[in-house]
Amino acid sequence: MASNPTPDNDDIALALAEDLADGCHQLEVTLNIKQNTEAVMRAAIDTAAAARLAYPAAVQARQQATANHAAADEAGKVTIANCRLRLVKLFGTVYSAQWASAGFPNQSTAVPDNMDQRFTLLNSLRLYFTANPASESADMEATAALCAAAHTALSNARQALNNAETAATTALQTRKDAMKSLRRNRIRGLIDELGTLMPEDDARYETFGLNVPANPTAPGAIASLTLTALGGGKVLARWDYATRMAGTRVQTRRVGIDDDFVTLATVEALEKVIEGQTPGQQLEVKVTPYNAAGDGPPAPVQSIVVV
Repeated sequence: MASNPTPDNDDIALALAEDLADGCHQLEVTLNIKQNTEAVMRAAIDTAAAARLAYPAAVQARQQATANHAAADEAGKVTIANCRLRLVKLFGTVYSAQWASAGFPNQSTAVPDNMDQRFTLLNSLRLYFTANPASESADMEATAALCAAAHTALSNARQALNNAETAATTALQTRKDAMKSLRRNRIRGLIDELGTLMPEDDARYETFGLNVPANPTAPGAIASLTLTALGGGKVLARWDYATRMAGTRVQTRRVGIDDDFVTLATVEALEKVIEGQTPGQQLEVKVTPYNAAGDGPPAPVQSIVVV
């Protein structure tokens, strides 16, 4: 149904799905909707919305796991450095078979630059001091127990990071799958189902937030627009969904410079980062929804000082 395309943008798809579910609430029984009922639509909406929330949480958990991993590695570096100072007293500063027996790689007595080599070296030092307790020095914090603790902490942090990476990847795929199902099976499914239940000139299409196929109309109004200064000459514009919108025309006017609004871009999302502005400049922004039938009422113009 060309007059009612399936939105590509997730936010718009979810908003349309809500309108469709509301339409089902009013007309499901009257129209005898069987496949994509209100209950089915709302379950799909909830699944997609939950998946969208789960992904940022998984990303945040991955960021925390990355930070914990880095901290464990830094602690491991300190342990290796302490052990190195102890072994210098025993072996000298020149690499030798003794240094090799303690596990130092690359024919070097330095703390390795490579994280994986540091991880392996901690375990080697644990084994060395366990086999050679006379070489330990509690005062210099160079013991098998300290190496074991550092190695275990880093091992746990590495596993936690691997788990967090897997969880984030899974959450992203789950989000994609949930939105794909919402679009293909529910939004498109209900629009197509309505096409079998109503003639193309039936005004009740608008109850579902859709265009009447035989007589498409422009979108409804965008209720609000908010602007946020991001710094570096950037401004984030965000606006509400307008019924039947296919996209949004974003226009700007630099107060005192531009005589009228200039079209910056047309977007299918509900937000746009406006870049390349001059800090200190007052900027006015206007967003207008559109579809194949024309433009809808724009949101009230908002103004911000660029930073």
